[in-house]
Amino acid sequence: MARNVEIKAKVRDRQEIVRLAKEVTGEEPTLLKQHDIFYRSPQGRLKMRTVEENGVVRTELIWYNRPDVAGPKLCEYNKFDVPSDILSAFKETLRCSMGIKGEVKKTRTLFIFERTRIHIDSVEGLGDFMELEVCLHEDESISDGQRVADEIRQKLGVLTEDLLEGAYMDMLNES
Repeated sequence: MARNVEIKAKVRDRQEIVRLAKEVTGEEPTLLKQHDIFYRSPQGRLKMRTVEENGVVRTELIWYNRPDVAGPKLCEYNKFDVPSDILSAFKETLRCSMGIKGEVKKTRTLFIFERTRIHIDSVEGLGDFMELEVCLHEDESISDGQRVADEIRQKLGVLTEDLLEGAYMDMLNES
């Protein structure tokens, strides 16, 4: 099972954090439009994600489990690409068997820095957020990933009081 350490935070100034992410990575970002359908899962979270990048659309099924705490946290996950020829039947099967918890639509500005994905997200109905995903190697500890995440968070000017817990889906359900 793949593992990463994640951080999520509220963004106070979208333009500034994008500028800082460009400075840290030395790269221009990739723009993604994402539509997540969350299903009722007895353990962790299960979502079907449709991603549009440069006019190309792909869909993946993602299961993940992570604690709902602010700050760096371990996330275990599995994901696979859903072939377009079975997508409709697969979605319907999941809807009928598990039920839909809700949907999240967002525009993601993606930067890659070494082994970290930096997401600057504009989420419909919620606002702007930043996520970091530090990919862990098999022999690495959670604290190794937490250290990397904290270093990048500081370079991006994200304050500890802006750190969040939970998923966008949870935030939408609470609002």
